[in-house]
Amino acid sequence: MARAIAGIFLVVIFPHAIRAQDSPYAVVGPHTVITVANVTLKDKTRGKTIEALLRYPNGAGPFPLIVFSHGSMSNKETFGPASEHWAGHGYIVIHPNHADARSRTEAGSSDAGDPDRTRSVNPRKRRGEGLVIGGFGGAGANTGRIERIKDITSVLDSLDQIETQVPALQGKLNRNAIAVAGHSFGAYVAQCHGGVKTLVDGQLVDLSDPRVKCVVPISAQGESQSYGLTAESWREARTPAMHITGTRDRSAPDRPGGPMGDVSTKVVPFERSPAGGKYLLIIEGATHISFGGRLSNLRGGVDAPSLTKSVSLAFLDAHLKQDEKAKAWLDGQASTNWLRSQAKLQRKP
Repeated sequence: MARAIAGIFLVVIFPHAIRAQDSPYAVVGPHTVITVANVTLKDKTRGKTIEALLRYPNGAGPFPLIVFSHGSMSNKETFGPASEHWAGHGYIVIHPNHADARSRTEAGSSDAGDPDRTRSVNPRKRRGEGLVIGGFGGAGANTGRIERIKDITSVLDSLDQIETQVPALQGKLNRNAIAVAGHSFGAYVAQCHGGVKTLVDGQLVDLSDPRVKCVVPISAQGESQSYGLTAESWREARTPAMHITGTRDRSAPDRPGGPMGDVSTKVVPFERSPAGGKYLLIIEGATHISFGGRLSNLRGGVDAPSLTKSVSLAFLDAHLKQDEKAKAWLDGQASTNWLRSQAKLQRKP
């Protein structure tokens, strides 16, 4: 009788901890994850060297690939929990440093989404200040925007170099199953690799890479002068996409001196994209920096990092592994039941 009562109290007090076991996409993956802190990739055409962090599963493979683009003034070490989760479930995850990357200590509190970072370098910021730094300020330069997009293509062109530097991965990279994910400025990069057109010298241009089969933009931008995104940018974005945002997620001004946006601007990429493998996860209470950290501190106890990595895993399984069970979970009532009031999942099959 005492055990039964204790069990009842556990369900009442820790509902999210118990329910986390209800989905195969929330549990720890079967693979041991190996991390290579620094891989150096050289793009001779661009005359550029890209440093990257690499996580991969210890197994026979071949494994699908995910390239993750970090936020402005962040670095290759961000979104570690999601990266480890994906790798544990059979993905090779590559985190390149972009030109605006800062060291772990320098990133401080402007780091996008990892509360475990060192926070002593920068003074406490006013609400919204970090969002301006992480979005509008970094995207304003046309060259910087385009170079970031090209960085991902450079990584995909350098897969042979990865196999050379990490012999354990020789023959294990599934080059026909590639996704691009990213947060904030990195979400812009992911969007563009998903077929969203961006302004280059006043013209909308498709800079996507045909090797990319699906994308996961986290806290992405809507129509924005700063990011070179117009009302027509999403018209032909046919690559499957899992967009993730939160009810308290704010976006940088869409033009210099303009007001900050809210979740209504964050849902624009989903709403304006054509149907076909498009999803939008809106997490209750999540802010711009809630998605990639190790700890949950949202109102109501919602664990945004866990929801982010779990739902995105189901999407990746469906579109990179062609897993019909994962697709059925996403498209059916099972995902809605699991999320309950924690988040809303919208779909455009």
